[in-house]
Amino acid sequence: MSPLRRSCLFAAAAAALLAGCNALPPADLEPPRLAFSDFRVEELGLSEIRFVLAVDTENPNDVEIPLRNIDFALELLGRPFAEGSMLDRAVTLPALGARTIPVQFTVPTARLLELLRSLRSAEPAQWSYRLSGSATWGWSGFPLRFDRRGDLAVLRELGRLLEAPAPR
Repeated sequence: MSPLRRSCLFAAAAAALLAGCNALPPADLEPPRLAFSDFRVEELGLSEIRFVLAVDTENPNDVEIPLRNIDFALELLGRPFAEGSMLDRAVTLPALGARTIPVQFTVPTARLLELLRSLRSAEPAQWSYRLSGSATWGWSGFPLRFDRRGDLAVLRELGRLLEAPAPR
């Protein structure tokens, strides 16, 4: 084997080894912080409604977080509302940075009507959401789980609309 070929093979092996070191998340990885900045109806149909949920992420780590295969479940008022996955199957959260990730999902119209009925009888303290799910670290297949709970302002707005007297 020629010295040039041996050097090229050594360089390729070293590069593969270094890339492998980044294949798994660091042991002290902190989970990204999640919040919502937008929740809107994209398409309204008789049988289903398509929503877009903007998830604001904040990465408190000094390393990028490469994510693939992001799946989620959204609960509203303590009940399952939607499940889905991102259309863009790969996202990178910048080190010590923020990124907004738009998520689309479709909900049967009947389920939304049930939610609106529930808003009429629910106490405002119960108008909450839970976004949970998982993603994988890059191409490694290593699972990363997330779970975020909070108050969804759009539910409060819907509740105020439902309390308003009907126009005559």
